[in-house]
Parts: sequence; C-alpha cells; structure tokens
Amino acid sequence: DELQPLFEERAQHLAAYCALPGTPERLALDAVVRDMNELTPESVIEDYLEPARNPDLPDPNAPADGPEMPWLLTLGPAELAEGLTQLHSGFRLILSLARLRAEDVLEILYACQGRVTHLEIFNLKDCATGKTCDNDRILELQAAINSQNVVRLKRFIQKVMVDLADSTAPDAAERRRTLERILCDIPGFLAYYKHTPLRSRVGTDSTGQSHRLHGMGLVIRETLPPGAQRALDDPRSTRRRIPVRATAYLRETRRPAEGASALTRPLLRLLQRLPGGSFFFGERSRDWVIPDYVASPPEESNIYTLGGIQKEAPHVFAPCALPESEQPLSLKYLNSWLKNALKILLGFVPAFLTFFWTKDWWVLAWGGAFIWFAITGVRNIIQSVLGSGGLHRSPLVRWKDYVSWERVADSLLYTGFSVPLLDWLVKTLILDQSLGINTSTSPTELYAFMALANGLYLMSHNLFRGLPRTAAFANLFRSVLSIPLAVGLNWLAGEFLLEAGMDPAEAAGVLQKWAAIISKAASDTVAAVIEGLADRDQNVRMRQWDYMGKIEQIFRVYAKLELLFPRQDVLRMLESPKEFLSTIASEGRDFDKIVAVNALDLLYFWWYQPRAKSVLRRCLREMTQEERKVFLLSQYVLLEAKEISQLFLDGLVGKDFSKALAFYLDYSRPYLEQLQELALRCAPEGLGGTVDGKPRPLPG
Repeated sequence: DELQPLFEERAQHLAAYCALPGTPERLALDAVVRDMNELTPESVIEDYLEPARNPDLPDPNAPADGPEMPWLLTLGPAELAEGLTQLHSGFRLILSLARLRAEDVLEILYACQGRVTHLEIFNLKDCATGKTCDNDRILELQAAINSQNVVRLKRFIQKVMVDLADSTAPDAAERRRTLERILCDIPGFLAYYKHTPLRSRVGTDSTGQSHRLHGMGLVIRETLPPGAQRALDDPRSTRRRIPVRATAYLRETRRPAEGASALTRPLLRLLQRLPGGSFFFGERSRDWVIPDYVASPPEESNIYTLGGIQKEAPHVFAPCALPESEQPLSLKYLNSWLKNALKILLGFVPAFLTFFWTKDWWVLAWGGAFIWFAITGVRNIIQSVLGSGGLHRSPLVRWKDYVSWERVADSLLYTGFSVPLLDWLVKTLILDQSLGINTSTSPTELYAFMALANGLYLMSHNLFRGLPRTAAFANLFRSVLSIPLAVGLNWLAGEFLLEAGMDPAEAAGVLQKWAAIISKAASDTVAAVIEGLADRDQNVRMRQWDYMGKIEQIFRVYAKLELLFPRQDVLRMLESPKEFLSTIASEGRDFDKIVAVNALDLLYFWWYQPRAKSVLRRCLREMTQEERKVFLLSQYVLLEAKEISQLFLDGLVGKDFSKALAFYLDYSRPYLEQLQELALRCAPEGLGGTVDGKPRPLPG
C-alpha cells in the first residue's frame, strides 16, 4: 500500500516519453513499466522471503527442536495424527504431497498407523508453483497399498531402499533402518488399509489474485450443460485439464410431490399411480456421485480448472494507454432495452417477410408477424405473472416487475425464425405441395407434423443456448401435447366459419392459411401451463432457500441469547420488544442489530418476493409450537420504530435510505397483523405463535 502511490507517481512521470516511439528513452520506459508490473506479491516472496533466501532464519514449515520453536512444530506426523484422533472420533486426514517424495509418504503412512485417509494426488497451486516432485511413484505406492498385495508392496519398498543406498543425506542411514522396519512389518502395514482403502483427493488451495495461478475450483466436464462444455473446447479458453480423471455417476431420486392442497392431493396420488406418473407428477432431485480419482494424462482427463489464468502480468501501470473515456465501448455495454429491441427486430424481420411474401390476404400479409409475436409475448408475460403468484401477488409489486424482458426478447428472437420453418417449409412445401397434407385432407397429420417440427426446433435452439437438457426435451413433449389442442382449435374455427355462412371449400382454404398460427397458439397455450408451473416451482425453491436460511439465523441467535441470559426466559423477553432490544444492546454484541436486520429481511420477503407467503405458510406448518412462538415474537421488534429507524439513519442501506425507511414505516404493522393471522391458521388446535394462543394486540 505504501509503494502504490510512489509507483503511480513514477508512472505519471514516465508518461512524458510515450510520444517517442522507437527511441532509447521509450524502450527504457517500457522496461521500467514491465518491471513495475511484475513486482507482485509472488515475486517479492520468491526473491526475498523464501526460506532458501534466508538461511539464517528458522524455516516455519519445517519441524525442529528447540526452546524457541512453537509446540506444534516440534511434533511429528504420528503425534499430530494422534492428537486429531483425540479431538474427533470420525474425520478425514488428507496428506498434502507438496515437496514429498515416495519414501517420505511411505514413512508418514506407516507412522500414522492408518490415520491418513486420503492422499491429495493433485493440488493446482502446488503444481503451478513446482512443488510436486514424485507423484508417479507416490501413486504407485497408493496402488500397492490398496491392492493388499504383499509381494507388490515389498517390491516397491525394496526399490525405494535401493534408491536410498547411494544417498549422502545426513539422515540416510536412519531412513534405511526405518524402511527395513516397514519391510519386516508389511502385513501390519497393509492391515491399516484392509477395510478402508487409501483414497484420493484433488484440490486447488487459495490462489488469491495471482496472475500466475488458476482461480480456485475444479469441474468435471460431464456435469456441465452442453454450452459450458463447448466453452471448455474453445481454443481461446485459458482453462486447463489436470492430470487426474474422475468417474462421475448421475444419481436421480424421485419422491412424491409435497405441498399439495387437500383438494389436489387425491388427484395427485391417482396420477402418480399411472404409468410414468411418478416421473411427471413427482419431485426429482439429481446429484453426482464421484467414487474416486485416478491419475491420467491431461489429454485424457475430464477435470478442468474453473478459473482462468493470465498469460502475462496485469498492466496495473500503463502510462501510454488510452484514457478509459477514449477507449472504444464493447457491445456488452449496450443499453439493455436497446439490446432487447434489436433482438426482437432481428426475429421480426424473417417472420414479417415470410408472411408478406407467401400470403395473398392482406390481414396475414401485413399482420401475420404481429399476431405471431403477440401470441409468444403474451404467453411469456402470462406465465411469468402466474408463476410469481398471479392474482395473489403482493400489491406493492406491479405485474411487469415479474417479467424478465430479456427472456421475452430471446423468446421473440427465436420464434421469429420459426415462421419460415413452420409456415413456409413444413406446412407449404413439404406437407401441402409434396405430400398433399392440409386442413382439408388430414388436419390431424398436418398439426402432428407441424408440432413435431416445432418441437425439434425448440429443442435444438434450447440445446444450442446451453439450457438444461430436461428443459429442452420438455419442449418436445409440450409439442406432442399441443397436437390435440391444435386439432380442436382447427375444428372450432371451421365450425365458426361454416356457421358464418362460408362455403366449406372456402373455409378449408382459410384454415389452411391460418394453420401455422393455430399450431403456434396451441403450442404456446400448452407452454404457458408447463413453463408457468416450472416458473412457480423455481420461485418456490428460491423462497425456500431464502426462508430456510433466515429462519435458521433466527433460531441460532435465539439459542445464543438463551446461553447469554441463562437465568432469564428469553421467550418472555421477546414479548416486550423495547425491553428486549435494550437488554441485549447492553451486552454490546450487536445482537439487537442482528435481530432487527433479520426481521427487516423477512418484511422485504413478504411484500416483494414472489411466492413468499405460500412458502412461509408451509414453513410455519412444519414448525413446533415453541419454534412458531420464537419466530413470531422475533418479528415484534419491528414495532420499535425509533430503534429501527435509527438503523437506517446509521447507514444500514447506505445514504439513500428514504424509500427503504418509508417502506418500513408504512408496511411493518400490516405485515405483523397478517403474519399473526397466518401463524394462527397454521397452528394445530388454533395455537398460534403467541404465548396464550390468541392474536397479540399490536400497540398503537
């Protein structure tokens, strides 16, 4: 931090030479700037702070004896493992292989008597910094131990002893004697791992912001969606494969759907008994199981780094670079509304041209594209609103706040390109002109083929966009369901035209012109139901995460308060919010602020988050009577307007707190009243969250 201002001042001084390209002064400038940028924490450590650079100072990473050494550094691996065993009966002890050779690992495993459960066969940071020196032989040792083959392990130990025979290290003789003891006790050594094999682990370590190291995290290729897998194959990608491979198994658990109402529960049970009913009307959870890791060449590995890496030091100091105001802007900074408008226009052009060139009736020629886009747009809006609560949504949130306009724009972009596919290619060229299938000859086959083509198109562009495979194949299923609906709409339209006095042949011609739009309307109607339910489930899952995390925090704080006030009834303290806040504030541990912030978060959930009320109703039903009391009484701190308002004035949400404060003052009391009624309805035998089972009168 102290060097940064000096470097910045130096960079400003060097900027005077930027106008002299190719001169010795400019070359010297580039060299100085390069040295300034390469002065990173890693270079400082390597050049000045490494133990090898300071032989007179004790190495903090090496155990040693002496009165000045910390106690832990005087312990060997066996003593450390024994201490951990006494702390916790069940644990995993992973041995890092940084700077360890096979003979080191062999001695540590034997000394720890089976307490080492895993070997870290790959560490990204150690690999990047050159700290892995003997992994191949260590993996050979691990395989020999897990094979429980006495001969194989004996041969390995003998090879290690041969390698040590010519060693001139001071402890070489002692190490050979240790290896001889292990050689004479191979059955005992193998017994440590007879029932529990020595497993493998991989890791990355904390990499900080170093430009030399990949970011933290690893990922298995098979667990990613198609779009992410394609990104890994991009030649420009800086993510690399590691020399380890994992076999990943997808595990899917199906269980009956929960949370159904009393009216729909019998119907749901009946549907689940039908063939395939558990698949469509049950809840599924998916996770990946990884039995173990094995070493492999990088080109055969399926494990990639999540973080990228910079090929050169970041240009922190660039005196000759253009000012940020003069640099060209990328398209990613384009205004979102303008970006959405361009997407819609890009999809509208092929749709409009298709209708304009293929229809002779002016309504479809000029208005067909607008009708097509209206169907898709209205469907997206309706499903978003219904998925977020519909008519039961919060009065503080407008319907358009629930709509993702970027999602609508993407949908309109791709639906525009479906017009030439469905109306011109499939309906006209293939079905009508080539196969003679139209609304007059076989309307069922017509709409079946169009639905199939539409489903394949939807599935293909969903996979291309990297959406989950389940969503992509669900669109194919939705197209199948739309076939009978499209046939029904076609029949109703035909009956209407005949009742209006139109000739049957003329009516058939009109229906043929509108066939693509009828198929589109049927498909989007089914999509509105299916995707609306999917949006609802997604909102419910998000609110469950929100409430579960926040309720857990409330109960954790309550438990801490019970320990903090062992002689007092904290539940009774909660009944008087003013005294409660003043009492816990006197302890000086910010418990009063934590309780107030939790209550404000729940207030926000109630009024602004979709599906919050229904999820909280379910949470309250699952609570015990005492838990319900704790939850409800903890919300009564919102009644203390003076204390809560002071939090806003102190900068809880920043300097612009007027709207947040007004929201709290206007809606905290209605929230508490509605919450109290909800708690009473959810409690068995009419017992709500209050002490006496009756609604608590709110003061004022």
